[in-house]
Amino acid sequence: MNSVNLHQMTDVLDTLPFVEGLNPIEYQRLSNAQKISMEEGAVLLRQGDTCQGFIILIEGCIRVFGRSVQGRELEMYRIEKMGTCVLTTSCLLAGNAYPAEAVVENDARILLIKDEDFSFLMSESTAFRRFVFESYSERLSGLLMLVQSIAFERIETRLARYLLKASQKSFVLSISHQDIADTLGTAREVISRHLKIMEQQHWLALSRGQIIILEPSLMDSFLKEQRLM
Repeated sequence: MNSVNLHQMTDVLDTLPFVEGLNPIEYQRLSNAQKISMEEGAVLLRQGDTCQGFIILIEGCIRVFGRSVQGRELEMYRIEKMGTCVLTTSCLLAGNAYPAEAVVENDARILLIKDEDFSFLMSESTAFRRFVFESYSERLSGLLMLVQSIAFERIETRLARYLLKASQKSFVLSISHQDIADTLGTAREVISRHLKIMEQQHWLALSRGQIIILEPSLMDSFLKEQRLM
């Protein structure tokens, strides 16, 4: 992990969506932040860690997931450009330890606003406070949808939605069954079984290390049918 003091990095600070709403004193407190560079695969936070500050992702992608005592993962969300971490925000506001794991998925540049500066900006800056709560609200809505999906949707519905979304970039998905299982919070064997069924239905083809989407329209029709049920 490499960190650089941001006193003179106004080019980075001035890209932040709330910066125009800060007065000079608030901007000075923001300038105390650190820029942290982390490579793919690096662990940003582990379960039980103390949160050192508020995170804004300048560049890259960070995957946030929970892990059961059996070692099974459940992806909660990804942090992307100009995104924040709702769990970090919650920890700072409540003084709790970090309840999940955050791992860099693509090389990342992170702005870390120290706890004391975060508290000052939350107290004094309307623009910063609005940015934090809007980000918090958006991410919380996503987490509630995830809980509803796990609680009420069948795994084949969640799998079809995942594959359909992933195929928007390419019909050839280079991803393992275990990676999908980790994302959806289930066992690899469950994913493999349902992928085999989808292959028999000619929705996709399975090859070593790849899933080839053949009929995305059939997946879309299936998902529409599920919404009507």
